[in-house]
Amino acid sequence: MQRHIRNLAGIAMLLTAIAASGQISHQVRVNVPFSFMVGRVTSPAGDYIVEVDRGRGLVTLKPYRSTPTFLLTTQSWHSGESRSFLRFRRYGERWFLQEVTVNGMAQIVPMGKREKHYIAASTPPDNAKPIIADIAGH
Repeated sequence: MQRHIRNLAGIAMLLTAIAASGQISHQVRVNVPFSFMVGRVTSPAGDYIVEVDRGRGLVTLKPYRSTPTFLLTTQSWHSGESRSFLRFRRYGERWFLQEVTVNGMAQIVPMGKREKHYIAASTPPDNAKPIIADIAGH
């Protein structure tokens, strides 16, 4: 009987550890020197805490002294990068958040309607690409 209780307790601890590991999130702090858009929201330049919950595919962007903006990501992949950073695309004078990479795992931010509008409205020369900027996190 004692052995069965120990086995059940061991299984319970293992299941708790597995459930907890899926809830581990990763944080990085970043200073973005320009305002940028995420979906329909324009975020001002400043310090942000970025938290990635890989199990849920959720990225939380928390500006200093403000309410967090939640982003659902549709795709994540192992980027091979060991650094943490935010990647932005610029069309004209507008910056858009494209990717959040923390400890080598990239979370791709879906392109919003406004970004698609800016792409369609811009008239770059042939073969021109948007400006890409990586802002390092720490």
